[in-house]
Amino acid sequence: MRIFRTYARVYAADLDAVLASLGTVTGEPVTTRFTMPNGLELAAIGQVLVVAGDERTLEPYKATSATLIVDDLDECQARLDRAGAELVRGPQTVPTGRNLTAGLPGGVQIEYVEWDEAQWERAGGRPA
Repeated sequence: MRIFRTYARVYAADLDAVLASLGTVTGEPVTTRFTMPNGLELAAIGQVLVVAGDERTLEPYKATSATLIVDDLDECQARLDRAGAELVRGPQTVPTGRNLTAGLPGGVQIEYVEWDEAQWERAGGRPA
């Protein structure tokens, strides 16, 4: 299994305000932006994934500290199982492909995403 990208996750009430600030500081463009059916708004800028919504909607996601983009979600899940990880959510279909969230022994919670081809195109192409 290959990890293509790692995003730090930050949580916000106002996505546009955070994106404007991060854009000014980093000089990076927003590469992905979408809304989940539950009302969460997500956007990637540089190596930061901003997850925005009201406190009630954000609460179940705040324990997740990073998002890793992987080439094979099924292999990732098998490795997580071997490591003794606890599945928190998924696997499920999301606007960028498929994801799952797992809690690792020791208390770290991470989201793993396998992007679909459309998301790779939006992000500038799949690495070789």
